[in-house]
Amino acid sequence: MKKNIFIICLLTIFVVSSFCILSQEDQYKKAKAEKDGTAMKILFERVYEEDHDSIFGQLSLIELAKYNFFKRDYNNAVSILKKIHHQEISDKQYWLAKSYLKIEKYQLSIISSQIFIAESEDNVKIENAYFIIAEAYLKQKMYKRAFNTLESLRTSKYINNNIPLLHYKMGICKEKQGKFEQALMFYKKLKQDFPYHQYCYLAEDRIYNLKKNNKLEIDLSEINTFRKEEPIEESKAATGKDLKIYLQVGAFSSEDSAEKFGKHVRVIGYKYIIFSKIKNNSKLYVVAAGPFNKNDNLKKAMLKLKKNDINSYVIKRY
Repeated sequence: MKKNIFIICLLTIFVVSSFCILSQEDQYKKAKAEKDGTAMKILFERVYEEDHDSIFGQLSLIELAKYNFFKRDYNNAVSILKKIHHQEISDKQYWLAKSYLKIEKYQLSIISSQIFIAESEDNVKIENAYFIIAEAYLKQKMYKRAFNTLESLRTSKYINNNIPLLHYKMGICKEKQGKFEQALMFYKKLKQDFPYHQYCYLAEDRIYNLKKNNKLEIDLSEINTFRKEEPIEESKAATGKDLKIYLQVGAFSSEDSAEKFGKHVRVIGYKYIIFSKIKNNSKLYVVAAGPFNKNDNLKKAMLKLKKNDINSYVIKRY
Protein backbone atom coordinates (compact mmCIF):
# COMPACT_ATOMS: atom_id res chain seq x y z
CA MET A 1 0.00 0.00 0.00
CA LYS A 2 2.76 2.44 1.01
CA LYS A 3 4.65 1.51 -2.13
CA ASN A 4 1.62 2.35 -4.29
CA ILE A 5 1.17 5.71 -2.54
CA PHE A 6 4.86 6.51 -3.14
CA ILE A 7 4.53 5.68 -6.84
CA ILE A 8 1.41 7.83 -7.12
CA CYS A 9 3.23 10.74 -5.47
CA LEU A 10 6.14 10.43 -7.91
CA LEU A 11 3.78 10.32 -10.87
CA THR A 12 1.94 13.38 -9.52
CA ILE A 13 5.21 15.31 -9.19
CA PHE A 14 6.21 14.29 -12.70
CA VAL A 15 2.89 15.36 -14.23
CA VAL A 16 2.87 18.68 -12.37
CA SER A 17 6.48 19.37 -13.40
CA SER A 18 5.66 18.59 -17.02
CA PHE A 19 2.66 20.88 -16.87
CA CYS A 20 4.79 23.71 -15.42
CA ILE A 21 7.37 23.35 -18.20
CA LEU A 22 4.64 23.40 -20.83
CA SER A 23 3.03 26.37 -19.13
CA GLN A 24 6.29 28.28 -19.19
CA GLU A 25 6.77 27.47 -22.87
CA ASP A 26 3.28 28.76 -23.63
CA GLN A 27 4.01 31.94 -21.72
CA TYR A 28 7.24 32.38 -23.66
CA LYS A 29 5.43 31.95 -26.98
CA LYS A 30 2.76 34.41 -25.86
CA ALA A 31 5.45 36.95 -24.99
CA LYS A 32 7.12 36.45 -28.40
CA ALA A 33 3.80 37.12 -30.13
CA GLU A 34 3.07 40.27 -28.11
CA LYS A 35 3.36 43.42 -30.24
CA ASP A 36 3.27 46.00 -27.45
CA GLY A 37 6.80 46.52 -26.14
CA THR A 38 5.92 47.20 -22.52
CA ALA A 39 3.52 44.25 -22.30
CA MET A 40 6.09 42.00 -23.97
CA LYS A 41 8.74 43.03 -21.40
CA ILE A 42 6.41 42.19 -18.49
CA LEU A 43 5.60 38.77 -19.95
CA PHE A 44 9.24 37.85 -20.46
CA GLU A 45 10.04 38.95 -16.90
CA ARG A 46 7.30 36.60 -15.63
CA VAL A 47 8.67 33.70 -17.65
CA TYR A 48 12.14 34.29 -16.23
CA GLU A 49 10.87 34.63 -12.65
CA GLU A 50 8.98 31.35 -12.93
CA ASP A 51 12.19 29.40 -13.52
CA HIS A 52 15.51 31.21 -13.93
CA ASP A 53 17.41 28.16 -15.11
CA SER A 54 15.02 26.63 -17.64
CA ILE A 55 15.67 27.10 -21.35
CA PHE A 56 12.65 29.39 -21.66
CA GLY A 57 13.72 31.42 -18.66
CA GLN A 58 17.15 31.87 -20.22
CA LEU A 59 15.74 32.67 -23.66
CA SER A 60 13.55 35.29 -22.01
CA LEU A 61 16.73 37.01 -20.83
CA ILE A 62 17.89 37.32 -24.44
CA GLU A 63 14.60 39.00 -25.35
CA LEU A 64 14.79 41.32 -22.35
CA ALA A 65 18.36 42.26 -23.24
CA LYS A 66 17.30 43.02 -26.82
CA TYR A 67 14.42 45.14 -25.51
CA ASN A 68 16.87 47.21 -23.43
CA PHE A 69 19.34 47.39 -26.30
CA PHE A 70 16.77 48.89 -28.67
CA LYS A 71 15.75 51.27 -25.88
CA ARG A 72 19.44 52.28 -25.82
CA ASP A 73 19.85 51.11 -22.24
CA TYR A 74 23.04 49.26 -23.13
CA ASN A 75 24.41 48.86 -19.60
CA ASN A 76 21.22 47.16 -18.46
CA ALA A 77 21.34 44.93 -21.55
CA VAL A 78 24.86 43.81 -20.53
CA SER A 79 23.72 43.11 -16.96
CA ILE A 80 20.87 40.93 -18.21
CA LEU A 81 23.04 39.05 -20.70
CA LYS A 82 25.57 38.16 -17.99
CA LYS A 83 22.82 36.16 -16.22
CA ILE A 84 22.59 33.71 -19.12
CA HIS A 85 24.47 30.47 -18.49
CA HIS A 86 22.97 27.99 -20.99
CA GLN A 87 25.77 26.94 -23.32
CA GLU A 88 23.48 26.51 -26.32
CA ILE A 89 22.39 30.16 -26.26
CA SER A 90 25.23 31.54 -28.38
CA ASP A 91 23.30 34.75 -29.10
CA LYS A 92 24.40 35.94 -25.66
CA GLN A 93 27.86 36.77 -27.03
CA TYR A 94 26.41 38.46 -30.12
CA TRP A 95 24.30 40.88 -28.10
CA LEU A 96 27.10 41.39 -25.59
CA ALA A 97 29.37 42.40 -28.48
CA LYS A 98 26.82 44.91 -29.78
CA SER A 99 26.17 46.33 -26.31
CA TYR A 100 29.85 46.58 -25.37
CA LEU A 101 30.48 48.47 -28.62
CA LYS A 102 27.78 50.99 -27.70
CA ILE A 103 29.24 51.64 -24.22
CA GLU A 104 32.75 51.95 -25.69
CA LYS A 105 34.18 48.79 -24.12
CA TYR A 106 35.83 47.92 -27.38
CA GLN A 107 38.13 45.08 -26.34
CA LEU A 108 35.26 43.29 -24.61
CA SER A 109 33.19 43.78 -27.76
CA ILE A 110 35.95 42.19 -29.85
CA ILE A 111 36.28 39.23 -27.47
CA SER A 112 32.52 38.57 -27.42
CA SER A 113 32.40 38.78 -31.22
CA GLN A 114 35.26 36.31 -31.58
CA ILE A 115 33.59 33.86 -29.18
CA PHE A 116 30.33 34.16 -31.10
CA ILE A 117 32.04 33.53 -34.45
CA ALA A 118 33.71 30.42 -33.02
CA GLU A 119 30.56 28.99 -31.44
CA SER A 120 27.67 30.02 -33.68
CA GLU A 121 26.29 28.55 -36.89
CA ASP A 122 24.23 31.65 -37.74
CA ASN A 123 26.05 32.93 -40.84
CA VAL A 124 24.11 36.20 -40.97
CA LYS A 125 25.05 37.16 -37.43
CA ILE A 126 28.61 35.93 -37.90
CA GLU A 127 28.89 38.35 -40.82
CA ASN A 128 27.66 41.15 -38.53
CA ALA A 129 30.09 40.07 -35.81
CA TYR A 130 33.02 40.69 -38.18
CA PHE A 131 31.75 44.22 -38.74
CA ILE A 132 31.46 44.72 -34.98
CA ILE A 133 35.12 43.73 -34.56
CA ALA A 134 36.19 46.05 -37.37
CA GLU A 135 34.19 48.94 -35.89
CA ALA A 136 35.72 48.35 -32.45
CA TYR A 137 39.20 48.55 -33.98
CA LEU A 138 38.24 51.70 -35.92
CA LYS A 139 37.02 53.35 -32.71
CA GLN A 140 40.43 52.62 -31.18
CA LYS A 141 42.19 54.01 -34.28
CA MET A 142 43.66 50.58 -34.98
CA TYR A 143 43.04 50.95 -38.69
CA LYS A 144 45.29 48.16 -39.96
CA ARG A 145 43.63 45.61 -37.68
CA ALA A 146 40.21 46.86 -38.75
CA PHE A 147 41.16 46.43 -42.41
CA ASN A 148 42.60 42.95 -41.81
CA THR A 149 39.36 41.92 -40.10
CA LEU A 150 37.33 43.13 -43.08
CA GLU A 151 39.71 41.40 -45.49
CA SER A 152 39.19 38.15 -43.57
CA LEU A 153 35.44 38.63 -43.94
CA ARG A 154 35.78 39.45 -47.66
CA THR A 155 37.52 36.14 -48.33
CA SER A 156 35.25 34.10 -46.05
CA LYS A 157 32.00 32.25 -46.74
CA TYR A 158 30.12 34.61 -44.44
CA ILE A 159 30.03 37.77 -46.54
CA ASN A 160 26.63 37.83 -48.18
CA ASN A 161 24.22 40.58 -47.17
CA ASN A 162 26.53 43.53 -46.51
CA ILE A 163 28.92 43.76 -49.43
CA PRO A 164 28.30 47.54 -49.89
CA LEU A 165 29.11 48.13 -46.22
CA LEU A 166 32.26 46.02 -46.62
CA HIS A 167 33.54 48.17 -49.51
CA TYR A 168 32.70 51.36 -47.62
CA LYS A 169 34.42 50.34 -44.39
CA MET A 170 37.51 49.07 -46.22
CA GLY A 171 37.70 52.45 -47.93
CA ILE A 172 37.43 54.19 -44.55
CA CYS A 173 40.30 52.07 -43.17
CA LYS A 174 42.58 52.96 -46.08
CA GLU A 175 41.59 56.62 -45.87
CA LYS A 176 42.42 56.70 -42.14
CA GLN A 177 45.80 55.15 -42.91
CA GLY A 178 46.48 57.94 -45.39
CA LYS A 179 46.33 55.56 -48.37
CA PHE A 180 43.91 57.73 -50.32
CA GLU A 181 44.31 56.09 -53.74
CA GLN A 182 43.46 52.71 -52.24
CA ALA A 183 40.49 54.25 -50.42
CA LEU A 184 39.25 55.68 -53.71
CA MET A 185 39.48 52.23 -55.27
CA PHE A 186 37.05 50.82 -52.69
CA TYR A 187 34.67 53.77 -52.98
CA LYS A 188 34.62 53.50 -56.77
CA LYS A 189 33.99 49.76 -56.54
CA LEU A 190 31.03 50.45 -54.26
CA LYS A 191 29.61 53.08 -56.61
CA GLN A 192 30.06 50.83 -59.62
CA ASP A 193 28.42 47.75 -58.14
CA PHE A 194 25.73 49.38 -55.95
CA PRO A 195 24.88 52.78 -57.50
CA TYR A 196 21.64 53.28 -55.54
CA HIS A 197 22.68 51.90 -52.18
CA GLN A 198 22.85 54.18 -49.11
CA TYR A 199 26.59 53.55 -48.80
CA CYS A 200 27.04 54.74 -52.37
CA TYR A 201 25.87 58.19 -51.26
CA LEU A 202 28.18 58.08 -48.24
CA ALA A 203 31.08 57.03 -50.48
CA GLU A 204 30.23 59.99 -52.70
CA ASP A 205 30.76 62.30 -49.73
CA ARG A 206 34.11 60.67 -48.93
CA ILE A 207 35.33 61.08 -52.52
CA TYR A 208 34.18 64.70 -52.65
CA ASN A 209 35.91 65.54 -49.36
CA LEU A 210 39.13 63.87 -50.47
CA LYS A 211 39.17 66.08 -53.56
CA LYS A 212 38.11 69.19 -51.60
CA ASN A 213 40.92 68.68 -49.07
CA ASN A 214 43.46 68.10 -51.85
CA LYS A 215 44.07 64.51 -50.81
CA LEU A 216 43.42 63.31 -54.37
CA GLU A 217 43.70 64.80 -57.82
CA ILE A 218 40.60 63.39 -59.49
CA ASP A 219 38.07 64.42 -62.09
CA LEU A 220 34.60 63.90 -60.64
CA SER A 221 33.10 63.84 -64.12
CA GLU A 222 34.90 60.54 -64.73
CA ILE A 223 33.28 58.94 -61.69
CA ASN A 224 29.68 57.77 -61.52
CA THR A 225 28.57 60.55 -59.17
CA PHE A 226 25.42 62.51 -58.41
CA ARG A 227 27.55 65.70 -58.27
CA LYS A 228 28.35 65.78 -61.98
CA GLU A 229 26.11 67.94 -64.16
CA GLU A 230 24.96 65.33 -66.64
CA PRO A 231 22.22 62.99 -65.28
CA ILE A 232 23.01 59.35 -64.54
CA GLU A 233 21.44 57.07 -67.11
CA GLU A 234 18.94 54.85 -65.32
CA SER A 235 17.46 51.56 -66.32
CA LYS A 236 13.97 51.38 -67.82
CA ALA A 237 12.62 49.90 -64.57
CA ALA A 238 14.11 52.72 -62.54
CA THR A 239 12.60 55.46 -64.73
CA GLY A 240 9.09 54.06 -65.18
CA LYS A 241 6.64 56.85 -64.44
CA ASP A 242 4.54 54.66 -62.14
CA LEU A 243 7.47 53.48 -60.02
CA LYS A 244 7.58 54.79 -56.46
CA ILE A 245 10.69 55.35 -54.36
CA TYR A 246 11.13 53.54 -51.04
CA LEU A 247 13.91 52.82 -48.56
CA GLN A 248 14.14 49.13 -47.76
CA VAL A 249 14.83 48.80 -44.04
CA GLY A 250 14.45 45.11 -43.23
CA ALA A 251 13.37 41.61 -44.27
CA PHE A 252 11.82 39.00 -41.99
CA SER A 253 10.69 35.40 -42.21
CA SER A 254 7.61 36.26 -40.13
CA GLU A 255 4.90 38.69 -41.25
CA ASP A 256 4.24 39.59 -37.60
CA SER A 257 7.90 40.54 -37.11
CA ALA A 258 7.80 42.64 -40.28
CA GLU A 259 4.66 44.42 -39.08
CA LYS A 260 6.22 45.08 -35.66
CA PHE A 261 9.33 46.54 -37.28
CA GLY A 262 7.18 48.65 -39.62
CA LYS A 263 5.44 50.21 -36.63
CA HIS A 264 8.87 51.09 -35.24
CA VAL A 265 9.67 52.85 -38.54
CA ARG A 266 6.38 54.76 -38.27
CA VAL A 267 7.34 55.95 -34.77
CA ILE A 268 10.55 57.36 -36.24
CA GLY A 269 8.40 59.38 -38.64
CA TYR A 270 7.95 57.46 -41.88
CA LYS A 271 5.13 55.56 -43.52
CA TYR A 272 5.90 51.98 -44.51
CA ILE A 273 4.77 49.11 -46.71
CA ILE A 274 5.29 45.37 -46.42
CA PHE A 275 5.65 43.10 -49.43
CA SER A 276 6.75 39.51 -49.82
CA LYS A 277 9.46 37.99 -52.00
CA ILE A 278 11.09 34.60 -52.40
CA LYS A 279 14.79 34.24 -51.60
CA ASN A 280 16.66 30.94 -51.46
CA ASN A 281 13.31 29.09 -51.71
CA SER A 282 12.07 30.88 -48.57
CA LYS A 283 9.43 33.57 -48.27
CA LEU A 284 10.58 36.89 -46.83
CA TYR A 285 8.48 39.86 -45.74
CA VAL A 286 10.23 43.06 -46.73
CA VAL A 287 9.66 46.33 -44.85
CA ALA A 288 10.16 49.56 -46.80
CA ALA A 289 9.80 53.16 -45.59
CA GLY A 290 7.99 55.54 -47.89
CA PRO A 291 6.98 56.25 -50.54
CA PHE A 292 9.17 59.30 -51.12
CA ASN A 293 8.84 61.95 -53.81
CA LYS A 294 11.68 62.59 -56.22
CA ASN A 295 12.32 65.91 -54.49
CA ASP A 296 12.55 64.36 -51.02
CA ASN A 297 15.99 64.27 -49.43
CA LEU A 298 16.62 60.52 -49.37
CA LYS A 299 20.06 60.93 -47.89
CA LYS A 300 18.58 62.82 -44.93
CA ALA A 301 16.02 60.05 -44.41
CA MET A 302 18.75 57.41 -44.58
CA LEU A 303 20.83 59.20 -41.96
CA LYS A 304 17.81 59.61 -39.68
CA LEU A 305 17.08 55.89 -39.92
CA LYS A 306 20.77 55.13 -39.35
CA LYS A 307 20.70 57.17 -36.13
CA ASN A 308 17.97 54.78 -34.99
CA ASP A 309 20.21 51.76 -35.82
CA ILE A 310 18.33 51.02 -39.06
CA ASN A 311 20.27 50.50 -42.29
CA SER A 312 18.40 51.29 -45.50
CA TYR A 313 18.82 51.47 -49.25
CA VAL A 314 16.80 52.79 -52.15
CA ILE A 315 14.37 50.58 -54.02
CA LYS A 316 11.66 51.33 -56.56
CA ARG A 317 8.33 49.54 -56.81
CA TYR A 318 5.05 49.91 -58.63
